[in-house]
Amino acid sequence: MNFKYFIIAIYLIFVALIVTMVFKSCGQNIDLETKNYYAEELQYQTKIDALNKGNQYADSFVVYEDAGMIKLKQASSLACDSIKLVFKKPDNAKADRSFVFKGSVIEPISKSNFVPGVYGLNIYLYSKDIYQIEKKIKL
Repeated sequence: MNFKYFIIAIYLIFVALIVTMVFKSCGQNIDLETKNYYAEELQYQTKIDALNKGNQYADSFVVYEDAGMIKLKQASSLACDSIKLVFKKPDNAKADRSFVFKGSVIEPISKSNFVPGVYGLNIYLYSKDIYQIEKKIKL
């Protein structure tokens, strides 16, 4: 049996696929540089610094439910100008919630504001510096 036409056909199909991939990859516009690269990097570095500063206090924040309310217990040694709580639901962006509190007191939040499920909680403490604490909770 002669396989010469079969081998030629496979080779031509392979060459056609390679040529197609080359043309598709040349048509994509992938920007690896931005005009404000250093400004964006400094902004991202502030997020990293906030997380590093907040990691020391991660265990001092306890989230619990009490009588249909979500409460956060925090260390009294943390004094700040304002606190921002951001609840993010990974599977439903419409269920995300954000709360801002003046001073260093976090008031209870009604559980009826939330869709049941797992949330990622980001706690931002604003004083001279910014502290960010990340937690995962189930409501």
